[in-house]
Amino acid sequence: MFKKLSTTMLAILAVPCLLLAQETTKSGARLYIDDTAFDFGYIAAGSVVSHSYVFHSRGTDSLKILGVKPGCGCTKAPLKKEVVAVGDSTEVELVFTSNKGAKGNVGKSATVTCNDPDRGTFQLTFKGKNFTDPDSLTPLTLSEGELVINGQSHSKEAKLIVKNVSASAVKLHLVSQPAGYLKVEVPSSEIQPGKEKEIKVKIDGSVSEEQFNKSFTFAVDDQAGSRYSIPVSYSKTAEVSVIQSASSKTKASNK
Repeated sequence: MFKKLSTTMLAILAVPCLLLAQETTKSGARLYIDDTAFDFGYIAAGSVVSHSYVFHSRGTDSLKILGVKPGCGCTKAPLKKEVVAVGDSTEVELVFTSNKGAKGNVGKSATVTCNDPDRGTFQLTFKGKNFTDPDSLTPLTLSEGELVINGQSHSKEAKLIVKNVSASAVKLHLVSQPAGYLKVEVPSSEIQPGKEKEIKVKIDGSVSEEQFNKSFTFAVDDQAGSRYSIPVSYSKTAEVSVIQSASSKTKASNK
C-alpha cells in the first residue's frame, strides 16, 4: 500500500516538471542578455546595493521568466515582468544586503529559469568587496559610504566627495545607475593626486515612490579598474542613517 502511494505521489510531482520541459522544448522564445555577471567593487558593510540585468525577448514566442531563485537570504530578486513580448525587454534586479561589520570579498548568485530552450536554466552572478571605513580605500577615499536624500528638501539631491589618494591622476566613469530613479553626474575631468571632486546625485523627476533603496556604480581608470558602489536611500518623510567616514565621526566627537 505504502509503495503504491509513493509511486502515485512521485507521478503527480513529475507532471509539472514534464509539462515545463515540454513547453520549453517547443518554445520559440529566445533570450538575449548583455551580461550575466556584475562587479560592484567596494561596498559599504551593512548597506544595500542593487543591479539590474536586462533581458531582451528576441524569439518568435513571448519570453517567460519562470523563476529567479537567489542563492541565499541576503539577496532578493523582485521581478517586474514575468512574460516579455517579442521585441520587448524587462529588468531582473538583484538586491544584496551586506553584513554589518563584514570585510573582504563577497560573491553571490541567483538561478534563472526561462522558456528559452537554448538557455533553460542559468545563473546571474555578482561580486564585490566589503569595507567598513570610507577613509581607508584606494585609489579614492569617500566622504561617506552611502548617501541619503531627504524628500522634504527642495533640491532632492546629495553630493559625494571623492579624494584621490594615489600618486597618479585618475578619471572616473559611470558604470551603472538605476534608470528612472537617479541621475548621477561624475566629474568629467581628471582628479589630480591629493585633490577632491564631487559626484552629484539627484532624484529623477519621474519618481513617485515614498521611499526606495538603490545604488549606482562608478569605476576608476587605474590599473586595477577599481569600482565603487554607492547605496542611495530616499524617503519623503524621514531620513535614514548614513555611514560616515572616520574623519566625519572624529569631527563630530570633538564638538
